[in-house]
Amino acid sequence: MSETQIVIAAKLRTEFGKGYARKLRAQGKIPGNILHQAKSTPIELESKLLSKAWQADKKFVLDLGTEQKEVRIQELQLNSVKRTALHVDLMYV
Repeated sequence: MSETQIVIAAKLRTEFGKGYARKLRAQGKIPGNILHQAKSTPIELESKLLSKAWQADKKFVLDLGTEQKEVRIQELQLNSVKRTALHVDLMYV
């Protein structure tokens, strides 16, 4: 495990769908969900920082603006050809 925690800023998503997800990916962001107690909260976050967290120990601090919580990567969907992240599911630790 690493000594320093990676902090990734995220925003809540208000739009949904395939077209919006493609726009996010073109901007270098990844759509995702925070899974907690049978609820799902849609978010968007930076892909470069997410790859650092994936390579480190799959745990990082998620900054939602009003609160910071430690999360871990539950599932990361990758493009099979380009090996880039398509979608991420996170869970609170």
